[in-house]
Amino acid sequence: MSTAIEIRGIAPEKTLETCAQQIIVGYFHEMMSHKSGASDGTDIEFVHDMRVASRRLRAAMGNFADCFENEPFKKYYKQIRTITQTMGTVRDLDVLIVHFQNELKTLSVLEQNDVKGLIEHLQQKCEEARKPMLELFTELDASDFEKQFLTFFEADE
Repeated sequence: MSTAIEIRGIAPEKTLETCAQQIIVGYFHEMMSHKSGASDGTDIEFVHDMRVASRRLRAAMGNFADCFENEPFKKYYKQIRTITQTMGTVRDLDVLIVHFQNELKTLSVLEQNDVKGLIEHLQQKCEEARKPMLELFTELDASDFEKQFLTFFEADE
């Protein structure tokens, strides 16, 4: 299970805008820290952790929307929502595959063969679902999304 990062430096004497920036930037860094592992695809937990972090980031952005200039903020919010949705498709298939793999040992040989066929089908669908996720990551890198996002939301220290 993904645990939220601890955001340091939030204090009552700081402005709401400064605290909002620190929270959003912290969650953004957390989300992006899982991108390499999610791209690699060898451990499904990276996809899960990146998706959870993106949901936390989106919630924080929604809570603090009034602290930021509307048009650029909307653009970044929509992009984070796209990341969450794209990761969600992959995660849902990952969960199904693991579920059926765990069920195999409780089934008869005949049932196991049918479920193995289902698992293979789900694995193919998961590979297909990973393509848009990887394309999205490539687009984010090519557009310098991370730098632009951080420049817009960078917290004043």
